Amino acid sequence: MKNNLHLKNKKTRIISGKWKGRKIPLPINTLTLRPTKNKIRETLFNWLQPIIYNATCLDCFAGSGILGIEAVSRGASKAFLLEKNKKTQKHITTILKTLKTKQIIPIFSNTLHWLNTTKKKFDIIFIDPPFQKHTVLCKTIQLLENNHIPSTNSWIYIETSIYSPAILIPKSWKQYRKKKSGNVLYQIYKKIQ
Repeated sequence: MKNNLHLKNKKTRIISGKWKGRKIPLPINTLTLRPTKNKIRETLFNWLQPIIYNATCLDCFAGSGILGIEAVSRGASKAFLLEKNKKTQKHITTILKTLKTKQIIPIFSNTLHWLNTTKKKFDIIFIDPPFQKHTVLCKTIQLLENNHIPSTNSWIYIETSIYSPAILIPKSWKQYRKKKSGNVLYQIYKKIQ
C-alpha cells in the first residue's frame, strides 16, 4: 500500500467553470486517497461537457471531493458526495465552507449502505474507489443498477487500476469512451434503458 504523506500541503486545481483556477487542498489523512489527476479530470469533463449543465451528480467515493466540485463549477445543479472516512469528511466540510455553496451536499455514510437506502436518481455518477477495493467497486455497480439509481440516459464514470480484474458491467450500460493514463484505466458508460 502506497504511503501518501507526499500529499501534505499539496493542492489540486479546479480546471474550468465558475471556480476555474481555484486551488483545493488535498487531505493527507489516508493511505488510500488517490485524487483523480488533472489530465484525467480534464478529459472526463470534456466527455461530459454536452450534458453537465443542470445535471444532478453522485460521487460514490468522494475522497478530496474534486470530482463533485469540478462538476458544479462547470454547471451541474447539484453534486452529492459520499464519504465514510471521518477525517476526510472533516476536510470536505472545510472545503465546502470556503466555496460558500449549497449545491454540493456531503453525505457522510458507507457507500454500499447509502445506495441500498436511497430513492434518488442521478444524471452523472462517479465511481472511483481505492484501487484495492475491487469487491466494493463491483458491489457498487450492482447496487446502482439493482436500485435503479442511474436515470435513463445517465452517464457513469468508472476509474480503476489497469491491473484490476475485469468488472461486470450491466447490459443497460453502453461504453462511450475508454482511456488509459499511466496505471489508471478510466471509462464512461451511458445507461440506455
